[in-house]
Amino acid sequence: MVDVTFDNVHFLWLLFTVPILVALHFFLMKYTKRRAIRFANFEALRRVTGGMVLSKNITLLVVRLLIVILLILSASGMIVWIKAPSSEFNYVITIDGSASMLAKDFDPDRLTAAKMTAKTFVDSVVSDVEVGVVSFSGIPRIEQSLTNDKATVKNAIDAVKITSTGGTDIGSAIVTSVNLLEPAKDRAKSVILLTDGRQTVGGPLSEAVKYAREKEVTVSTIAMATKAGGSFETTKLLSTVDTESLQGIASSTGGMFFQAIDEAELTTAFRNIIADTEQNLPHPLRVWFLGFGIFFLFLEWGLINTRFRVLP
Repeated sequence: MVDVTFDNVHFLWLLFTVPILVALHFFLMKYTKRRAIRFANFEALRRVTGGMVLSKNITLLVVRLLIVILLILSASGMIVWIKAPSSEFNYVITIDGSASMLAKDFDPDRLTAAKMTAKTFVDSVVSDVEVGVVSFSGIPRIEQSLTNDKATVKNAIDAVKITSTGGTDIGSAIVTSVNLLEPAKDRAKSVILLTDGRQTVGGPLSEAVKYAREKEVTVSTIAMATKAGGSFETTKLLSTVDTESLQGIASSTGGMFFQAIDEAELTTAFRNIIADTEQNLPHPLRVWFLGFGIFFLFLEWGLINTRFRVLP
């Protein structure tokens, strides 16, 4: 299976300039033809051109369109994802520890539901799979490095607590989780990120996503929150989960996105993740498109100075 994503999809709007360039090309050729009919010495031109007095320069048009399309695709950061059978995955479970995770739209609250489901996931992996645990709010914290000791991993999940650090830094949590997986050279690597919020502190998410992709780490994201939101103590929380960014993180790293509104959907999300036996490997094409674009630019320069040169 092959998927295609773009780092800067807004650049694809520039593809609408292609038909404009085609129309402009033929308009200018028509204008040139009128001038030639008015001023040209056709007998002299036939001797120079071998009978072809006026050309539509289709070859030159095609080359120029290729240059434009290749440069636009390069700017858009096109990536082809190819699914391939993989060895067993190693996982890092990354859990949001911000105060909003105490909201009670899950039973008994979001954090407890996340921890319970994560522990069930740990029980379901095969014995030689290694799992790590990261918690985060304003800063990430490594709760447990990679280990295949299930009891140790579950104790680390139980130890995840709400932190007083302000904000939610999803980007740093992803980078920390990716680094935790780095020693796993002979296995596919996957991060499972659970959050009920959005990036409010730290650097841009795009940098963390790029880093995960470079390290060939899949990031699956689970948005935890009902549409109505929840409450803890006397505070009513509206749903602030940024599903669009979480979907982007997953699609840009070859992972899966889930929106869980109850414990059953949380369990289903983990089951779908563990059932995935293929790894999405990214093949960035930005440099290739740029290289071919430059090649055709030189080709066009050669054509307009030889075969399609303007006669004096």
